[in-house]
Amino acid sequence: MDKIVIISNTNSRVGINLPEIRFSRKWPAKGSKVTVDKETFEQMMYDAGTRYMFESGMLYIEDLEVKKSVGLEPEDAKEPVNIIILDDKQRHRYMTVMPINEFIANIKKLSYEELQNLADYAIEHELVGDLKKCDEIKKLIGKDIIAAIKLNKLDKEG
Repeated sequence: MDKIVIISNTNSRVGINLPEIRFSRKWPAKGSKVTVDKETFEQMMYDAGTRYMFESGMLYIEDLEVKKSVGLEPEDAKEPVNIIILDDKQRHRYMTVMPINEFIANIKKLSYEELQNLADYAIEHELVGDLKKCDEIKKLIGKDIIAAIKLNKLDKEG
């Protein structure tokens, strides 16, 4: 039986409880992994809430073929299209050296959850970069990176 590794992509706890298929799991933090068999995963995709967690990027799997089989990716996709997961190196590039036009085009492809992760990364590493980048993120998710960095500095001083 094939095993599927489900990875959390959110900074908070996430859980799925599906009593009808006797499945209940929790992901305590970002990067947490839970392994399930393929049949259970396919049954999970019938639950609207669970499917939303995968479509929004809160949870993800790396196996492109499995994503295609449950409709999370188009059949002809050669690489992930719907859910883009950035690593820290990519987040750093987004917030520092990526040209603003490319930045605006690329962040529109990111899920809400991944935009949250990008903003959190910028706040944690105090990466303002270009003020336009901070404004674009604020327009999309409502998180003010500059204000958060200022508040963090005030908190450290006080």
